[in-house]
Amino acid sequence: MEVTETKPPLLERLLPFLAGKLLRLIGRTSRVRHEGEEPLVAQLASGRPAIIYGLHGHLLIGACDLGRYRPYVMISQSRDGERIAHTVEQVGFRPVRGSSSRGGMRALLQMVRLLRGPVACCHVVDGPRGPRGEVKPGLILLAQRSGAVLFPVLYATRHKWQAGSWDRMQVPLPFGRVVARFLAPREVPQELESEAAEALRLEIEQELSREEIRLEAEVAGQPGGRGGRSEPEAPASDVAEVGS
Repeated sequence: MEVTETKPPLLERLLPFLAGKLLRLIGRTSRVRHEGEEPLVAQLASGRPAIIYGLHGHLLIGACDLGRYRPYVMISQSRDGERIAHTVEQVGFRPVRGSSSRGGMRALLQMVRLLRGPVACCHVVDGPRGPRGEVKPGLILLAQRSGAVLFPVLYATRHKWQAGSWDRMQVPLPFGRVVARFLAPREVPQELESEAAEALRLEIEQELSREEIRLEAEVAGQPGGRGGRSEPEAPASDVAEVGS
């Protein structure tokens, strides 16, 4: 008996298109202050690859900002992953299908092959299912196999809606102010013993947790940030409009 493929319902095909348009709107109207981005720019300008990594809950804010690098990104082969892939393509990302739970090794090897020259990829360390903030070993393995330098980035904004999901997904709102903080880059030796790799994974995990708390406190103007208050607004030259 011949099996014919059925097209997904119209609404399901429209949702990624509409979501992509919304991300472009948010990106174009957001004012983003980039902190510590210079090493990433220099890395790519020198003709070397980079891995930009962060938390799953910052995925949408990052999607509004990082598409200007035309990065590759690993996305699950699930139906939800299909929708996400079609969505982020509209803001400049280049999906590579696979995740830690399905098709992961094949996607990782494909990503290694792509990370040649002045190319960036984005990686969510605790995806696709968490727990939140738990860095998966794939980040270290990808850096080892590709030789690309790791560049962590965290986002914070007051202008958002935050989901009650496991990752506390932040949905940025149009016309908001966003801080994108790039932490110090890391080079991962290709020859790294398993114990050293695990120690590095934990170090990265702790750094992301610590710096996320600090950044959110600064943006909210709460004690625990630098001086217990948010930093002054950046000059106009330091604030970038993104998503164009």
